[in-house]
Amino acid sequence: MRLPSHFHFWAMLVMHIVSLVFLFEIAADATVIGFRQPKNRPAKVLQMVESFVTFSGQVMSRRVVFVSPIFPSFSGSGLAMRAAAVLKLLSAWSIVDLLVIPMFGSKTTSLDADIAKLCQSWKAVPNPDWNVEESPSQDTIRIVGNEESIPREWRWCTAEWRKKIKKAIHSFNPDLVFVFRFYLAPYVLPSIGALPCWLDVDELESSTRARLSRVYSLCEKDDLAREMELEAQGYAKLESQYLGRFNRIFASSKREAEGIRTRFKKAAVRVLPNSYPKLLPHPQRTATGKARLLFVGSLEYFPNEDAVKYFNREILPLIKERSKVPVELVVVGSGWKQAVDPSSDEAAYQGVRFVGAVPETTPFYAETDIVVVPLRSAGGTRIKILEAFSHSRAVVSTSIGAEGLELLDGVHLEIADRVEDFTEKCLNLIDDAERRRDLAKNGHELFKNQYLMRNLELQMPRYFAD
Repeated sequence: MRLPSHFHFWAMLVMHIVSLVFLFEIAADATVIGFRQPKNRPAKVLQMVESFVTFSGQVMSRRVVFVSPIFPSFSGSGLAMRAAAVLKLLSAWSIVDLLVIPMFGSKTTSLDADIAKLCQSWKAVPNPDWNVEESPSQDTIRIVGNEESIPREWRWCTAEWRKKIKKAIHSFNPDLVFVFRFYLAPYVLPSIGALPCWLDVDELESSTRARLSRVYSLCEKDDLAREMELEAQGYAKLESQYLGRFNRIFASSKREAEGIRTRFKKAAVRVLPNSYPKLLPHPQRTATGKARLLFVGSLEYFPNEDAVKYFNREILPLIKERSKVPVELVVVGSGWKQAVDPSSDEAAYQGVRFVGAVPETTPFYAETDIVVVPLRSAGGTRIKILEAFSHSRAVVSTSIGAEGLELLDGVHLEIADRVEDFTEKCLNLIDDAERRRDLAKNGHELFKNQYLMRNLELQMPRYFAD
């Protein structure tokens, strides 16, 4: 049984931190002004180590159950990748047990090996019977006010499913419950009594559903737009009642944290940034006489499906028409066969290559010139941009696609929301290899300094300490 709080583990970790931080600090001095004897560095390093030792000592016996609606994975969807990142940070802070409550018909039934190593144990508690529906509780109806507006996740929450989840949670004997996503609240909160409970919202569900409603309207999917609009209204009321029941709330950006504080004055909110675990810089692709664009994301997620169709319909034809070289779009991600049918309109999808799900995205980043993120709706994680930065690739994104990351337009990436602007920025980068290199370099440096996971691990006390 793996116990990450063993004394030798923490001792070795602290010694490594002392060495690495001290060397990094000296290297930084040498790089900036030439080598000199650092004056205040030892005191600063000792202060960091003292804080870390005190912090680690406080959690030697703490046990956390991490409750997720998806199997965490560093190579999965944005949601799975953030779940994996949060789990990794927690595992370095305490003993962690994982409880998966599969919410959206997940085909996965086992953990990735690198995730299993982070957990002392794990369980999955699927819905015992998706054919069983129960009437919403009177309390939920009273809060929402309109039964039509009760979100689907709350409708799925049957007494039998809650009973199994409660049994699983208490089998871990936790000191703390960490809930990954607000829509799990009705499954967890009634089951934990007085146990402290933390929540990762990333982004409020009411905001996410409202955006989905707008993009469904743009696609003339009126029934779905209405459904999301009602769910947004329901979630806004449920959030007002239930967010205060969590002892601590984590958001992925300062903007989202401020939004939560504005609506819920007493909410104890901390920013836990998105991160990506790997540093995978690649030299820019050798000129081949053809420009290659890349989109990465599962088309089982409607905002991604919409982004690909919108880009292919509105933007790519203009790029092809004006570009001095042939242009190809490569789409990497699951679900494309259900989302699009290139054979039905071969002319419309000429120059578009659908790859499907892949075990590793690195080879596709290595062979691309520009990563495009033409999202018109999204919620929560924006980890795919960090993945592109990790691989040193230039990015063109909509504002929504880059939301929640502290990025500067024209410095770290190009941002464009209108068809003409997105087209023009892609064309400029196709024509200007030096500009592509500059953007890729700046994005990579920002990622390395601010969003690389090992940097967040050094700041654990800031996120998890009392």
